[in-house]
Amino acid sequence: MASCRLLLFIISTVSPISLTAQESTNKNVTLGSSIVANSNSTWTSPSGEFAFGFKQVAPGAFLLAIWFDQLPDKTLVWSANRDEPVPAGSTVHLSADGTLELFDQRNRWIWANQATSVIAQESLNRNVTLRSSIVANANANSTWTSPSGEFTFGFWQISPGAFLLAIWFDQIHDKTLVWSANRDEPVSAGSTVQLSTDGTLELVDQTGRRVWASHARSGTVAYAAMLDTGNLVLASNTSAILWQSFQLIFNNSGSINLYQQNGTLLRPLFESGPLVGQFYHRLVLEHDGVLRHYVYPKSANSSSAWSVRDFEPSNICSAVVERHTGGGPCGFNSYCSIKAEGRPSCNCPLNYYPRGGGLSGCTPDFVQQRCDHQQVQDALSFGLIEMYNIDWPFVDYTKLRNVDEDTCRQSCLSDCFCAIAIYSDGDCFKKSLPFSNGRLDSGFAGKALIKKNNNCGTEESCATCCSEHDKRSYEADVEDEGEAVLADWAYDCYQQGALDLLVAGDEEAKSDMKTLEIYVKTAIWCIQEDPTLRPHMNIVMHMLQGSMQVPTPPDPTAFIH
Repeated sequence: MASCRLLLFIISTVSPISLTAQESTNKNVTLGSSIVANSNSTWTSPSGEFAFGFKQVAPGAFLLAIWFDQLPDKTLVWSANRDEPVPAGSTVHLSADGTLELFDQRNRWIWANQATSVIAQESLNRNVTLRSSIVANANANSTWTSPSGEFTFGFWQISPGAFLLAIWFDQIHDKTLVWSANRDEPVSAGSTVQLSTDGTLELVDQTGRRVWASHARSGTVAYAAMLDTGNLVLASNTSAILWQSFQLIFNNSGSINLYQQNGTLLRPLFESGPLVGQFYHRLVLEHDGVLRHYVYPKSANSSSAWSVRDFEPSNICSAVVERHTGGGPCGFNSYCSIKAEGRPSCNCPLNYYPRGGGLSGCTPDFVQQRCDHQQVQDALSFGLIEMYNIDWPFVDYTKLRNVDEDTCRQSCLSDCFCAIAIYSDGDCFKKSLPFSNGRLDSGFAGKALIKKNNNCGTEESCATCCSEHDKRSYEADVEDEGEAVLADWAYDCYQQGALDLLVAGDEEAKSDMKTLEIYVKTAIWCIQEDPTLRPHMNIVMHMLQGSMQVPTPPDPTAFIH
């Protein structure tokens, strides 16, 4: 999990590689220059391989973007207004003060390059002044935190009396480290980090020996700031970044390495491979959490396309492990398997169906076991389905050691909280809903025992899960005889637009009549006397969750009449 999270914030702090004076000859853009959308004017790199300007993404809709200009599909590499395309006549202008600004055709401001002002704004009241310091102490809580409180800089105790000067995720349970200055040389209690008057961030041990120091580029450091990207920066009075705790370098060799600002190699990410200069390169952090290195041959033909050369992590299913805060790479109640190029495939266990997109987890399509005075009788309606080589590690609420499989099965069936039991090598791990971190692992020799309702198999309809007593009898003190049968009464209220009568005295229900209508219409479908009209439980769950429209139901007793 640490490596995957590391990649997430690395990309947000990638620094562009500056052009040398020689390669920029005759390509400099002067102050006051501008480009108008739909004018075909662009600013290009010296080689002509990259272009900056307006790219049309739909008729009359443009993105201010950078793209590969010598490829047939003009692949985008960056966009300023991805979520707000602008029409023809919009303008990007490089102002006299060096600000790059985007205006639409009505001269409405859309975007500006505010990297420096963003630092000042998000660090408001969080800036660390010169001479500030932190002392390593197991009992002290002195740290420098980001504005959101998500990242913290300070001393991280790795063992009794041993500390790392580090940055970590501060709002998750395991406080995952994302950077350390002295990974190979922990310091003792009493060690200090100080932002000196000359702008150097310096770590000294308890004897006064310098262990590590920052090396800012030319300029005067005015303050330090812990940003919400997870990056610690030293900045000038104008908020220009003079030093940062890490940056990603993607150089002309084609190798991708992660370095500290002082040049120390933290880790190589991807090697260059042969013939590196014959390809275009892209690095993309994709929606599935995988960082992929794409290449495209410069000697392109009609069949050429971007292809994946490397990716990190090698197995996202096992790399992302949310012990306490999430469902893993595929969401709750699902399991993950790996396909080509490290792409995860998200699947649902038997008798569960997907929720929304492929990474949103799964939902059971049956009524869960009750935990009340009838739970013993209710348990007789449930059974277990076996699935091999699938595990949902961690977050077990009960572990039974040295038991046989039958004992594990009976323990889960008789426990109303147990949704899945993992049986492996004599151990039984019971899990309640929602279960997380599911993955298909051919090396896992155990099995998953998944609880299901025997009265709702996947081929049954919703009415099978309702007894005649539940759907037909309604004991209530009502004035009208017609209200004695819930089905007839509910349908009449629905037909007459008087659903408020169903929830008389329940002000909370009355406050959301739209949801009430969804519930009533779904219930009417489920109690149709004609069994062929009753929807599948899968459909019912979608209706109740609002992910599909509930059609107008017929009179539930029309089949009898």
